Formats: sequence, C-alpha cells, structure tokens
Amino acid sequence: MAAEESAIDVEHISREAGDKTKGFRFQKLRAAIRFLQRVQENTDGQVYCAMELLEDSVLYDGNSNSLISGEENKYYGSRISFNSKAVKNTLVAFLDLYFSFMRSNDVKLGVYASAEIAQERITAELRKRLGFEEAQKHYDILCHLSSGVELDEEEKLVAFEVVKGEYFEQYPDATKGYRTFVESMTLPEFSKFLQSIDWTVTNESNESLEATALQLIRTCRLFNHRHTGLETFLLSALLDELERRSGSKRSIDRLVSTDSLKTIFQQILLSPAQDERYEDPVWKQWDDLDAEDFRNLAEKITSVCPNFDPRLLKALARSCALARTVEPEGEREMKGLLRRILDVCEEHLLLNRPPAAELTQQQITDILAEQTRLAENHLASLRGRYRYALRDTHSLKGAVLTLFDDCFLAFDEAKRAES
Repeated sequence: MAAEESAIDVEHISREAGDKTKGFRFQKLRAAIRFLQRVQENTDGQVYCAMELLEDSVLYDGNSNSLISGEENKYYGSRISFNSKAVKNTLVAFLDLYFSFMRSNDVKLGVYASAEIAQERITAELRKRLGFEEAQKHYDILCHLSSGVELDEEEKLVAFEVVKGEYFEQYPDATKGYRTFVESMTLPEFSKFLQSIDWTVTNESNESLEATALQLIRTCRLFNHRHTGLETFLLSALLDELERRSGSKRSIDRLVSTDSLKTIFQQILLSPAQDERYEDPVWKQWDDLDAEDFRNLAEKITSVCPNFDPRLLKALARSCALARTVEPEGEREMKGLLRRILDVCEEHLLLNRPPAAELTQQQITDILAEQTRLAENHLASLRGRYRYALRDTHSLKGAVLTLFDDCFLAFDEAKRAES
C-alpha cells in the first residue's frame, strides 16, 4: 500500500467519483468480472478489488505481472475518438497516476468502453503547429490503439499534442498536478506510456457483461453444487458489496478481497431464504397468442434456402423435438420462457434479417446462433427475479427452434411484416 500513499503527495484533480447513472452498472459488472478472473487465477494469495479508487475500478494482486491494475469503465451512447473529451479526460487522469507512482511498472492502466469508434478530425491550426501542412485531416488513432496497431510518427505527434493541450487546460496552475513533468516529457516516453495502456472499445452491453459475470460465478473455484441456482444472488451480493464499499471514506475500506468473496459464497448457503424468486406470471399469456404462419420449421428454412443440407435439417428437427420434452411440473416455466424470448427474438429478426429474398445455409445458422445468444442473455436477466431453471445453450437453441416450428417466428419475418 506504500505505492498508493505516494499518489496523494501531489495535489491533482480527483477523478474517483465518476458518472453513477447510466454507466454505473456497466462499471460494476466490469469490476466484478476482472475481480472474478483474477481470483480464479490467483490460488495462493489475496486479490483486492475496489471501485472509485484511483480509477473506476482497480485491482491489487501480488501474483500478477502488475501489482495495481486500474481501468476506466465507460458506457458511451455516442461515437468516440481519441479527440473526444471523455478519452482526453481519461488520459489526463492516467498521466496523473503515471507520475504519482513514479513511472512504475507496478501500475497497469486500461480503458474498457462500450462505444463505436470515430475518426479524429484534427484542425489545420494544430497541424501547422506541429510542422505539417496547414490543412484539416482525419486520423484513426483510437482505432489503431484499440486494435493493437502501432501508431506512426505523425499519429504519435498528434496524439501527444492533443493530450498535452487537454492536460494544460485542466491544470493551468503549474503548482498543481504534474504539469512540469508533462512539459518535459519526450515523445518516445509518451508513446511508450500510450502503448502500455490496454485499449478495449467494444459493443458490450450490460446484458452481455452480466452473462459473462454469471458464467465466471459458475466456474469460480469457490462454487460447488450447492450453489446451483443461486448464481444471480451471488453476483448481486458481489455487486452490492463493491458498491457499498465504494462510498467508504478510507481507501482501505473500499477494498473487496478474496476472503470477502469466500464469505459471500458461504453466507448465501446459510441464508434462511435462499430463493425469494417467484414464478413468472407471463406463462398465462402463452396460450392466448395467435399464430399466423402455419409452416413448420423445415418449411420455413427451405422456403428461404432450398438447398439447405437435409441432414442438418433433420438434426435441427431433433433438437426441436427434444426441447418439447418437458416434465408436467415444468410446463408453466417453459411457457413463460417461450413467451419471454419470443419478444426479443422476433424484434431481432425484424430489425436484422438480411434483405435478400433467399438466404444461405450459413446465414440461417448464424441467425439461429444469434437468437440462441439473445435467449441466453435474456434468461440470465430473468433469473434475477423469477424462478427459471438453469439451461445450457443446446436446450435454449431447442426452445428457439420451437418458436419457428410453432408458427411464431420465420426467417422471412421482415418480408411478411411488410406485406
């Protein structure tokens, strides 16, 4: 913890309290995922995780290549570039940490953002200042960083100028922050600093992150058969603990440790009310749905892909038949599940179905795979409130196939909707 204490010797802008509205769950889920991954890998010592400490989330792990791992976790509703205010603000914060910890290799920084990447539009004035042609130009700096492509010399110069400009704007007073350090920083040092950051810009949603976190709970070395069915409660308890501790005044009190996680796994088994979830009432709506397309699964596939492999078609039909094998006491649950995933699958088909009149076999299998993924993510979210049994990917694919076979979904859904 000596390294952390050195970070407060110089007065600089506090960035520990981020946006706790739209992206706060995204931040919590990323913290939980990183923590669970490190706990799984470190079987000998303690791993510590905290939110709103140094960065959006931070890990302390003595068995890792870097003692401290800080990550900015943001969910952006618009496209971002290296020249975006949010990215520049993050880099100023990272420079503060870089100099706070005396350029130590014990600190590893990263950006994990859900957004689309845009090009950087650099003004003619800035380019002239760097000795380039006085003309506006577009760059792909953030795109190259996130894909692991090394920046060329011009991109490095532009990136350095952009970050320095932001740093000096935020720290106009040379007595605060590390302005003098930034002023004396060389381009090679800045380039090394920039390339050392883990840049991840993805299309991850809170739903997909939650599915990943639940899978890490199931595969955690602390998980055993008695925890089956309690995954959502375990994840909720971990997220609540991270959030609760993030408000502590003392830095050390914000840390959730491996032992804290062990306690969560133990206490949930001792809880007098392990499962307060109730039956999903939407099962009652299933029998009231009106079917409009009376073709079966095989007919719907061959209508858009006449050359579909007959052997694969039979395999899909068997999966569909197997999914219909439900115990009498499970009929309500299955009806509720089908009713729930019908909405997400139908909407996806309407919005994403390829415009071509005919589809290839690969396109059809891709659609089924995506529909299964949507069903899996939706079930993971439903299980936080309702009693739904654990289902593997194959059984959920069978459930999706029954929606096609039972006249509710079709591969030419968009075409039928327009007619």
